[in-house]
Amino acid sequence: MNIKTQKIVGQVIFLLLTFYLDGLMKWAFLNNMNTGDFMILPQIMLMAVVLITMRIDDRRQILAYGIIFGLFYDSYYYGIIGLYTVLLPLIMVGIDHFKFLFVKSNMGYELSIYFLALTFLQSGVYVLERLLQQTSTNIFDFITYVLGPTLLWNMVVFFILYIPFANFSDWLAKYRRESK
Repeated sequence: MNIKTQKIVGQVIFLLLTFYLDGLMKWAFLNNMNTGDFMILPQIMLMAVVLITMRIDDRRQILAYGIIFGLFYDSYYYGIIGLYTVLLPLIMVGIDHFKFLFVKSNMGYELSIYFLALTFLQSGVYVLERLLQQTSTNIFDFITYVLGPTLLWNMVVFFILYIPFANFSDWLAKYRRESK
C-alpha cells in the first residue's frame, strides 16, 4: 500500500471517528442539556469535514467523502435519506471552490468557514424538514432554540479541538515529503 492510499484510509478513519464522536457527545453530554426548550446538535464531523476539505485538492475525493458520509449521517442519525446526503457535498464543494481566496488557512479563516458551513447545514436541514413536513417549528423558534445554541456549543468545541484536529488533518493531507 503506497503512502497516498494510507493517507486516504487515514482520512476515512478520521471522519468515521468524528462521526462516532458526534453520537457519543450527544448521548453522553447533551441528553441532559436538551431536556428544555433548547436543542443543541453537535457537529464534530462537520468540523473534520471542513478541515479536511481545506487541505485536499482533489474535488472528486471531496465529493465522494461528502456523499458517503452524508449518506452515513442520514441513515444513522436521521432516518431520512437526503438531508445530509445533499447538503454535505454542497458544503464541501463550496468550500473547495472558494478556498483559493485564502492566502494561508489559519484558525480565523477556518472558524469563519465552519461557522458558515454549520449555519448553512442547520438551516438547510430545517428547510428540507419543513418541505417534507417533518417539523412544525416556525423560523423564529428554530433560530432561537436550535440554531443559536448549536452555533454557540460548536464554536466552543471548535476552539477546544482545533489544534489537534488541524494538525492531524494537515498530516493526513500531505502525500509527499517536502524538500528542504
